[in-house]
Amino acid sequence: MWRPLLTFIYYICTFCIQFVGLVLDCGVRPALGSQRIVGGVTARRGEWPWIGSLQYQRLHRCGATLIHSKWLLTAAHCFKSDPNPNNWAVSLGSVLRSGVGALVIPIQRVFIHPRFNNTNMNYDVALLELSVPAPMSYTIQSICLPSVVHRFMTKAECYITGWGSVREGGSLTNLLQKATVNIIDQAECQLSYGNVLSPNMMCAGYMEGGRDTCLGDSGGPLACRELSGQWFIAGVTSWGHGCGRIGYPGVYTRVTSIRKWISTYVKLEFRCTKINRRSGEKLSI
Repeated sequence: MWRPLLTFIYYICTFCIQFVGLVLDCGVRPALGSQRIVGGVTARRGEWPWIGSLQYQRLHRCGATLIHSKWLLTAAHCFKSDPNPNNWAVSLGSVLRSGVGALVIPIQRVFIHPRFNNTNMNYDVALLELSVPAPMSYTIQSICLPSVVHRFMTKAECYITGWGSVREGGSLTNLLQKATVNIIDQAECQLSYGNVLSPNMMCAGYMEGGRDTCLGDSGGPLACRELSGQWFIAGVTSWGHGCGRIGYPGVYTRVTSIRKWISTYVKLEFRCTKINRRSGEKLSI
């Protein structure tokens, strides 16, 4: 009953963003302006301002994504050994895993998805509440959350980022890495993983291998840019068969599948900005 209405609202909002000049205050990279970076593997400071290093007792354990000034999205399996928030913090605003020049904020509460299955990795997602709001800056920004009816096209411009191993069996990297990936058709990915791949999961990478997330990247974002120029989180890095192997792309928790669950905790403030297309000036409305 509600799906046609939600779809209508989604397309109206898309029209406003693309043609009227209204944009949500998320998914932007002020440190880079409108520059579009391609090639290379080492990320620049401020290029991915929503990613954080999730640290357990001051050591990097997983990636995390800022979706609100007080909330992070990450993988549930990162907390398998210890879900106590007192032992966790996030490092924001730096490309260095060591945290030099970063803002470190303690985690106040951990909410693991109630349907998380540690065996088949279904609903591998967790919400983290920060002890204090993260101040937005040139190097710290929240990414946009998709609606439940949002569709990410297979040809969308998507990136994975993280401090994980640069090769299977390797050690963590100290500099944030980035790689462009393709969203892979669900049916095609099903041929590789079979029934283990649930509708709440999605695949990204390349069937020929070579570019993938690896150990230490769990919980980080699969981020895709929409026509508005803003970045949306499509998936949360979850699991895979090895790293970059032929025929086995990375598997991510599908954010649209857990969007309603996120809404039970995160009350988004839909602040909009109208852009003066001549001067480029932004006016909050």
